Parts: sequence; structure tokens; C-alpha cells
Amino acid sequence: MVGARIVWITGAGSGIGRALAEEFALHGDSIAATARTLANLTALQGQIETSSGTCKVFQCDISNAEQVRTTAELIRSTLGPIDVLINNAGVTYFKDFLATTIEQFDEVMATNLRGLFLSTKAVLPIMLERGSGLIINVLSYAAKATYTGSSVYAASKAGAEAMMNVLRAETRSKGIKIINVYLGAVFTPIWHPRHREKYGHQMMKPAELAKVIFELSCQPPSMVIEDVVIRPQVGDLQV
Repeated sequence: MVGARIVWITGAGSGIGRALAEEFALHGDSIAATARTLANLTALQGQIETSSGTCKVFQCDISNAEQVRTTAELIRSTLGPIDVLINNAGVTYFKDFLATTIEQFDEVMATNLRGLFLSTKAVLPIMLERGSGLIINVLSYAAKATYTGSSVYAASKAGAEAMMNVLRAETRSKGIKIINVYLGAVFTPIWHPRHREKYGHQMMKPAELAKVIFELSCQPPSMVIEDVVIRPQVGDLQV
């Protein structure tokens, strides 16, 4: 078991992020939940605090450098130094390469890669000062396999993988742990409703994944689980 921690979860308004906030709060961690839509965060806060948990919410566009910096400062002043950062926010478009617009490319990269860079950069200096910190990156199996209709999304997740692998090498001797979690298909709003209707029974559930990721966060100081692949039992879905 671990003691109560300050946990910042990006993209916490729905799906995996929301489930992570609920799971970590259930175990006594204090949650800083961020997303672009305040209404979703407010609902999450009410649910957690009704169960005697601690959850503070902050509206934040993870791709906006000034908002990320300000949000990190607000979390520290409200809850305390951040012990765990979970980079979960993500977007995608299920389009072939030529059908993907420049605007869509920019949006996916801004959220999935730039956002992860900004949030990590916002917490890392104080983690280094304290000599401890955990960063969990919710990535995708698309970084490792080839899925048509997901070229830009795959590139963003592969870029995040490469960046975090280098950061792990740069900081592991300074007490920083970095875990990359590669997920297969999960039943979340990122999928089109027709995909959820047809394949939902085969997709993994956010609450189940949240339990696994919480357990990954509870490692003894002497070890780090660096990379974890979690996929549906049936394997790839033929979407």
C-alpha cells in the first residue's frame, strides 16, 4: 500500500480519465482532475466528494502552455506538490492519411503529444527537487501495431512513447518513475457510436483498466514497471 498522494489526471471528464479519478480517490488519494469541459468535471467532483473522497477540478486545455502552467500552480497551492501525473488526455480522428486535414493533424498532435510534453514539464522540476515522482502515460497499442485509418493518432502516440523513454533514461537516477501503458480498444466516447454498439462487448472497460493502473502506481521504491500492454482478450477488433 501507498500513502495518500496528490494525483493529477488529465482528460478526467469522461472515459478512462474519469474511471482513474474514481479509482485513485477510492484508495485515499487526493485528485486534481482536469479537462476542457467544466460540466463533466463538476459532476465527477460531486460523485467523488459524496463518497468522502477529495477531488478538485480545474478547466484546462492541455495543449495551451499558459493554461497548463497556471493549472499546475493552482493544484500545488490548493492540494500540495504533485506526486503522480497521469497523462491521459487524448483525441483522434478515424480517417485515412489523405482524408485527414491539416487542422485535424494539428489538433491530435497538440493534445496527444504537445499536451503530454507541457503537463510533464509543469510537474517535473518540483519532482526532481523532491527526489521522487511518478508519471503514468496512457498510450495506445497503435504506437506498436499498424492500424489503417489511424496514421496521425499512431504517430502522436509513438512520439509520446519515444519522448517518455528518453525522459525515463534522463531522470531514473533522480527518483522519477515513468510508466507507459499501451491500451487496446476501450469502451469510451473516443469511438464512434456505431463502433461502440457493434464491438462494445469486446472492448475493455474503463473501470477495469483503472484498477490495473492503480496497482501499477503502487510499486516499491526499488523497482519500476516500465511498459505495460493491456489488450482485449479477443485481440484486435476488426473495425
